[in-house]
Amino acid sequence: MGGETLRDALYEVKTIPGVISVMLVSRTGMFVEGDRMDRRSMDTFSAMAAIVLGASETATTEIEEKVRYVVLELEKSKLVILGTGIRGVLIVRVKRDFNNVDAILEASKGVGQFI
Repeated sequence: MGGETLRDALYEVKTIPGVISVMLVSRTGMFVEGDRMDRRSMDTFSAMAAIVLGASETATTEIEEKVRYVVLELEKSKLVILGTGIRGVLIVRVKRDFNNVDAILEASKGVGQFI
């Protein structure tokens, strides 16, 4: 990981077979880096994804287990949303039949150092 940039770290996640797009946002929902979409949609999308993760983390405090990631099943794909350190949220869109979240977790370790 020496000399790696944030873009390199995100690219490592994106090269996993089945990954469609990767976006890093702050816990407050501000876009940081990654695959872009329409500006108006991107602001709402990134904020709502951060809220989904935060709400999941809050909802599970009573059972005293930490959220590793959240998967949203969409019509044609899935979203994998996970925290990257205390300030970042990684949003990974994958193909509908994707089932290798562990590869995302491993590859995303390098992302957390940048946020």
